[in-house]
This record gives sequence, C-alpha cells and structure tokens, in this order.
Amino acid sequence: MPIAEKVPLTVISGFLGAGKTSWLNRQIRAGLPRNSLILVNDFGAINIDAQLIEYQDERILRLANGCICCTLGGTLAEQLAQAMRMEPRPSALYIEASGVAEPARIADIARVSRQLSLAAVVCLVDASQIDAHASSRYTGTVWRAQIRTADQLHVNRMATDSSRRAGQLAALRVLNPGARLCLEGDQASTPDDRASTALDPTATAPVLAAANRVASRAPTSAAGHAWRSASLNYAGPVDAIQLEALLQQYADVVLRAKGILARGDHARPQVFQLSGSRTSWLPARPTAAGNQLVCIGIGGPRFDALIQQLEALNPTDSPQPVPVR
Repeated sequence: MPIAEKVPLTVISGFLGAGKTSWLNRQIRAGLPRNSLILVNDFGAINIDAQLIEYQDERILRLANGCICCTLGGTLAEQLAQAMRMEPRPSALYIEASGVAEPARIADIARVSRQLSLAAVVCLVDASQIDAHASSRYTGTVWRAQIRTADQLHVNRMATDSSRRAGQLAALRVLNPGARLCLEGDQASTPDDRASTALDPTATAPVLAAANRVASRAPTSAAGHAWRSASLNYAGPVDAIQLEALLQQYADVVLRAKGILARGDHARPQVFQLSGSRTSWLPARPTAAGNQLVCIGIGGPRFDALIQQLEALNPTDSPQPVPVR
C-alpha cells in the first residue's frame, strides 16, 4: 500500500489583535495550494475569526471556547484526524491559533506525526504593542514565547520614526535572532534586517531592556485572576459610541474585543475590532452571521463589571465568561 505524502502544516500565531486573520486573508488572495484546509481556533464561545476568513467555508474547521495548545490530545487531535480522512486529502494545512496559544506545542504535533510535516511557524507582531507586552506581567511571557518559537516574524503597525522603528526591530532580534523578519508594506514579504544594523542606542535601550527582561510572574494569572472571555448576542443594533466608551473606560482589563454587529446608523452589519487602544469598524461580508461581540481580558471584578454593562446594551442572552485556562 503506497504511503501518502505528509501534509505540510503552517502554524499562525501572534498575540491577541496582532493581525493573524488579516495575514491569512492576504495569503488566500495570493493563492493557497489547491485543497488547502484552514483550522481556526478562538477561545471565545463564538468564533468570530472564522467568519472573517475569506475562504471556502467547507474547507475551514472551527474550534472555539478554548485554546487548542491546551487540548492537544483532545479536540485538536480529533480535528486533525478528521482532516486526514477527508477526500480529497488536504494538500496543505493552516492552523490559526488563538491569541494566547503557545505555538511550540502545536508545532510539536507536526514534528512527531507520520502524516504531517512542519512547513513554518509564523508569528504576527503588532509593533505598536512591543513596549506594552515586553513590560506586562500579564501578557509578557506568552508574547515572548510566541516570538521565540517562530521561524517567520511578520511585523505590522511599525513606528514612522526611523530611530523608534529600529528599536522595535532590535527588540525582536533580541528575542529571536534567527527568524525571518518580514515587514508590513513589503508586498513580497521578504526578509528585512536592514534596520537592525543601524541602531540608535538612545532609542533602542528602553525597548531592548524590556525585551530582555525575564518575566518572573505567571502570564495568565494576576492576583489570582485568570484571563477570561465573554461572548454576547445582541437583539438589536448597538450604540457604537456607547460601546467604545465602555471599552475605553475598562481599558486596563480589556485585551481584545471583536464582533460582527448591527449599528443603528449603518444599514449593513459592521465588523468591530478593538486591539490595544485602536478601534475600527468595517462593513461585514454579506454572508457574515450574527449580532455578536466577544471580549477577552483579565478576569476579576472590573472585567465582570464591564460585561454587566455590555450586557445592558440589549443582549439576548446573558454572557458566559469562560476562563482561558
């Protein structure tokens, strides 16, 4: 009996809001191998990311309500086994991991599998958040682990100032000297190490110090509070100004918010994104479903208070906060 060729697996990682789905959509537009299969993981009860991927729906597997790197022997293994039984068999497999996943654990599956081969571990990096993550007691360790595991770093939202930009790249080089570095705006997405060869010490020192700092505290727990997610379904249009004001009021505990929402001032549903301090609204695809919002943050009384106030914006169901791990 002939032995089937191994299916190349690409792991797509990056912290919450770093641009994983946007990067994957660019690869789809550029052309994935025929019969590629995409597996999308979101730890909210509603998998918003899967709805935003521009690909044939039957070639996308959805995993929600948990981080797949924590369920390697369970849900993820079952989904991969299902994928290998597909007819025709996938020619390539892409896993978009959740924003808090440890990609090394997922990549190890391909390393030991007789049916998969590891093609690449891609990490998306939001350069505007390097300082915040490098010095954060909550996010620093996972953020560093994602960067250190990657063999490709795709960097976006870089500073416009050349010295600051050089500092951002230098910080990434400290964390992962060997990764291929690809910068936003380079359409060919080719390696670019030029900035790391001309560093301004006064500009790079703070970032380098933060990047070098070894986190001594657990990243997913602060004062006994784990990261949490909550998913809300709304019965009618939301007030966009009120929604954004609430999220800004609780910016200290909100890491990410995303949804496909109806707004009273727009005819079509809008894709809402909160990443860092940035918010955006864009028209949703006609096929996008739901009037839903997912919030991810640091568990505790303030996060619970935020969810209660978001719930008061007219949801149909009570939110179900879900511990990340």
